[in-house]
Amino acid sequence: MRKGETLRIRVGTSFSSLEGARRNLAAEISGWDFAALKAQNVAIWQQALGQVRVETAKEQDKRIFYTALYHTMQQPRLYTDVDGAYPAFAGNKPVQKLAKGNYYDDFSMWDIYRAELPLYELLRPKLVNDWVQSLILKGQQGGWLPIFPCWNSFTSAMIGDHGTAFIASAYTKGIRDYDVAAAYRLMRQNAFEEPNRTDYLNGKGRRALPSYLRYGFVPLDDSVSEAFHKKEQVSRTLEYGFDDYALAQVAKGLGKQADYGILTKRAQAYRHVFDPQVGLVRGRYADGRWAAPYHPDTRESYITEGTPRQYTFYVPHDVPGLAQLMGGPARLEAALDSLFVRGEYWHGNEPGHQIPFMYNYTAAPWKTQQQVRCILAEEYSDGPGGLSGNDDAGQMSAWYVFAALGFYPLNPVSNEYQLCAPLFERAIIQLPTGKQLEISCRKASATAAYISAVTWNGQPYPRNYLRHVDLLQGGKLVLTLQNEPAKQWGSTPKNQAGGPYKQESQ
Repeated sequence: MRKGETLRIRVGTSFSSLEGARRNLAAEISGWDFAALKAQNVAIWQQALGQVRVETAKEQDKRIFYTALYHTMQQPRLYTDVDGAYPAFAGNKPVQKLAKGNYYDDFSMWDIYRAELPLYELLRPKLVNDWVQSLILKGQQGGWLPIFPCWNSFTSAMIGDHGTAFIASAYTKGIRDYDVAAAYRLMRQNAFEEPNRTDYLNGKGRRALPSYLRYGFVPLDDSVSEAFHKKEQVSRTLEYGFDDYALAQVAKGLGKQADYGILTKRAQAYRHVFDPQVGLVRGRYADGRWAAPYHPDTRESYITEGTPRQYTFYVPHDVPGLAQLMGGPARLEAALDSLFVRGEYWHGNEPGHQIPFMYNYTAAPWKTQQQVRCILAEEYSDGPGGLSGNDDAGQMSAWYVFAALGFYPLNPVSNEYQLCAPLFERAIIQLPTGKQLEISCRKASATAAYISAVTWNGQPYPRNYLRHVDLLQGGKLVLTLQNEPAKQWGSTPKNQAGGPYKQESQ
């Protein structure tokens, strides 16, 4: 090339074939008009990001918000060619073809089931349906529902079985344009059956399932040797408990009462690793002995990437039950205080993302508002290092999106969102139903961050949580914010979300 000349290159990609790459290129970039292509892509991104419009006098907050929303749109990754071709999961067959929808991969499932996938259950349920269908296809082609599918293959990269939690979350929200029976068979297989040795070594099935089923928890005697993350028995117990709760909701919806009863009982697994003498979770042996010595505030081998104190709060499906074990809501509040006072809340690690919102189950929801506002200000920025470590496929950013809008899915399967104080003066969400959800704040000052009153469509709204079914109808949520904590708002049990039993009665 000579100086001053312009080089133009068109590139097509495909996970399936060279011809597929050529077809994708022809469909996506048919000409050489760079300016027109740029304008077309700008319009596409404006439409995608414009589904949520926020108004604020603080431009930095707006930049952080839309950067975060953009980050949530990067993964899972589209694997389908324009003609529906995609590589079969785990290399079992060369190429498959979809008649409708798209096939996706790279589900960082330990992370994104918490807030990123739920965000799109609200914004783009048809896309979520494609994600569920993709997981079902993986399970059918690979023989087992994958735990952490990346690189279009099984991995045993992280703990839990949160593909089940995600499918259950979609199912309970009425997102069901897929083979529900096939989905249930795969989820149930993970929860009840042990793979053969070869399959297990290839990352199929739940790690340490026999121990979990035998004892009701994963004991320290089981070192979980065939796993990317070895040991971590208490964390596995807690996360399997949530996954069992999630599957129980699908079982109930399908009329499978026997499974529902078994899984609901198993969802109480957290009680087996909670030591009432210390008021926290603790490693335990099969014979009932507790791990000793006990160090609640240091990294332990039976906890995943954290401390016993941090992981104690991972009971998203039954916060009232956890409070009961601790001695009541006041003791839960004190336990939460102890975490924040010690500076032990770790926003950079996903198992704690629900913790700031758990004050909504105590007499002090204002502390949720306080802590969330601090995290938004201290853990995110619009410069280099503007995230708390790894974005983890968009989960870190999805937390920001929800928290800045003023609500968060502490337990996504319950279809409830915990309220906090929105960051913006006004936000408008275009819902897939064609309706709008408008969230606005009446602030006593620019820095007011404590909720004193809420109205929904003009009527007083006393609850400190929102319901998915109500949000889908559209409407206007107005929050009055003041400078000092409003200690009475949302502080009584009747205005708080409940555990799985209360949820069923609503």
